[in-house]
Amino acid sequence: MNDRKKYFIQEARLKKACLVGMELAGPASLRILPSEKNRYLFLGCLDGTEPDCLWGRWKGNFSLSGNMAFVVHAFAGNQKSLGSFAGMNSGGEELGLFFQNPGMDSEGEELDLFFQNPGIEPEEKLALFGRSNAAAYVSQEDVLMYGLRGRYLWICVEVMGEGEGTVSNLCMVLPGDTFLSAFPEAYREWNSFFHRYLSVFSSIYNDFQEKIDTVEKVLELDAAAQEQLRMFAAWMGVDVSGNFLSGEKLRAFVKEIHRLNKWKGTRKSLELLTEIILDEKAVILERNILKECAESSQEKIYDSLYGSSPYCVTLLIRSRVEKARRSQLYFLLQQFVPVRCELNLVFLEQKSNMDTYCYLDINARLWVEETVYLNERIALDGNFCLAPLADSHVLGCN
Repeated sequence: MNDRKKYFIQEARLKKACLVGMELAGPASLRILPSEKNRYLFLGCLDGTEPDCLWGRWKGNFSLSGNMAFVVHAFAGNQKSLGSFAGMNSGGEELGLFFQNPGMDSEGEELDLFFQNPGIEPEEKLALFGRSNAAAYVSQEDVLMYGLRGRYLWICVEVMGEGEGTVSNLCMVLPGDTFLSAFPEAYREWNSFFHRYLSVFSSIYNDFQEKIDTVEKVLELDAAAQEQLRMFAAWMGVDVSGNFLSGEKLRAFVKEIHRLNKWKGTRKSLELLTEIILDEKAVILERNILKECAESSQEKIYDSLYGSSPYCVTLLIRSRVEKARRSQLYFLLQQFVPVRCELNLVFLEQKSNMDTYCYLDINARLWVEETVYLNERIALDGNFCLAPLADSHVLGCN
């Protein structure tokens, strides 16, 4: 058998399987319910497509709590009928007829329907595994089923003990070894010590090859985990340690790192960075440019607002940023400013006093708060506000 086959136990197969004390938790995973002591997974048969198929490597991920254990039961044969089925060992010898279930049409009923029938007790199904001289693998996530021979393979996963956990990424690989065929015919004895010894290195090689074949999935930014995104940012020379960037903000930032590095040291990089993180383009004021526009009488004012050095750059930010996050934002912006730049961040509050950064445009005006009383028959315009009397909390009117 030179063709390599893989059987992935995913959602389609798990939905057809008989689950006892388990439930579907994802496309390729099961959740073990803590309410039961014994849980079972009875899968439909895996078809090797040819008689006397020699089965290979079975693997999966088991995450169990406490003193829980699991057993993988498996047997193979060339027939699927419950009444005429005879199991076979690795040497091709038939193991004999199985018992007939009185509640089923034994001549025509397939074993899949028997194992997947939730009305039949798990003990009765396990008895069929026992009569077939099935192999049992105790608490082994990665096993070689070289002793099983037959076109069809049936597997039962039994989980025992109190607790909960998950079962995921179940897979059967045929053949389990890919190195044996590279040796002369005299050494190609199936299930021999030499065969199993080679399978250790073959399994390691195949696992590495699978990772290499799927490396592009690891680099998919849309599906990468948060820790991977931070690692990708570090590869590009950007430090995003801490929890300032998380979720979709971090993902959007990593996607734009190439452009940010390309524009590093320019206004475009700072504008793009603030747009990604704060959903706004910050107003960027360069002291070197403002100095050319300022009159000599205003230079001191400009120096106090925007710094005296020509390398000072001020970012005016309207978004509300928590004080604990401001230093992290400053640390991130510092990685993209020009050399020798003195960066200042100014967060414009919703309400400002005249001694902070606030500006008057054509639609703004200064107003003085005055106190009036309703009983003085004065019309209220934009320059007035209602206020209680100094000695009373009640407004009077006539």
